[in-house]
Order: sequence, then C-alpha cells, then structure tokens
Amino acid sequence: MQIDNAMLDQITQNVMGVFNRVGETREEMKRKVQDMVREGIDHFDLVTREEFNVVSEMLSQTRIRAEALEKRLTELEAALTRLGEPT
Repeated sequence: MQIDNAMLDQITQNVMGVFNRVGETREEMKRKVQDMVREGIDHFDLVTREEFNVVSEMLSQTRIRAEALEKRLTELEAALTRLGEPT
C-alpha cells in the first residue's frame, strides 16, 4: 500500500493539532490548580515558607533576649537581697 505525501501531511497536522490542544489544556489546568491553591491559602490564612522562616527567626532572637533578661533580673534580685542583708 502506498501513502502519498498529502495524506502524511494531513495526519501529521492532525496529530500535532491534538498535541498542541493537550499542551494548552495542560497549561490551563496548571494555572487553574495554582489559582485554587492560592485561594485556599488566602481562605485559610496560611503563610508562605519565607514568612514562616522570618517569624521563626524573630521568635528565636526574642527567646534569646528574654532568657538573657531573666538571667540579668535574677542577678539583680540576688544583688538587692545581698544589699538588704545585715552585715
């Protein structure tokens, strides 16, 4: 059986057309899923990893400062107690 070039060209165009439509659909579906995820994040008031990391670092620094202040307060209270003791 002999197939002419015009028929091969038509088949090729049809196949390429299907692939192009699938590719466009894939991109469109990807955008829709991304939009849905963004809406979900907004709805549930979630934060990004970057925002979480920034706040986590701030909390870590605050904890270090609070521990240092607690230690300093204990030292000052001890010094005050020593000053109030009879000699």
